[in-house]
Amino acid sequence: MSWIVRETRMLSDDDWQPLRAAVPSFTERWRAFVAQPWYESDPTYAVSELARHLVDEAAAGRIGELPAFFAALDALLAGADDELYDLATIGLLEDIVHEADARELRLTPFDRAAKGSHTRKAWTGVVKFIRGETRSA
Repeated sequence: MSWIVRETRMLSDDDWQPLRAAVPSFTERWRAFVAQPWYESDPTYAVSELARHLVDEAAAGRIGELPAFFAALDALLAGADDELYDLATIGLLEDIVHEADARELRLTPFDRAAKGSHTRKAWTGVVKFIRGETRSA
C-alpha cells in the first residue's frame, strides 16, 4: 500500500494581508488586535477579527468596502494552496456567516458583493453548508 503524503505549511498573517488591505476601515482595529500582549500570529484565529469587523460594518449600513474585500478574496482564492483556501473559506467566510447569524443580520450585502467566480463558488458553498443545503436533490 502506498501513502500519499501532502506537505503542509504554516500560514502567517502575511498570507491574508491582501484581504486586510482591501478593508481600510479595519486598519486601526487590526493594529489594536495585534498590539494585545496575548497576540500570536495565528491566522486561523486572527481572521475571525476581520469577519467580526465586516459584520459590524454591514450591521451599521457601511457596506462600501465589501466589493473590494470580495475582489481581493477572489484573487487570493485563485492562487491559493489548500491551507490558504481553507483559511479563507472554513475560517473567514464561515465566521462571517456565523457572526451575521448570531446578530440576525441578513447576508444580502455579502451575497451582492461576492461576484468573482472563485469567491462566488466559495461563498455559495459556505452558506449552503451552514444552512444545511449540501444534499443534491
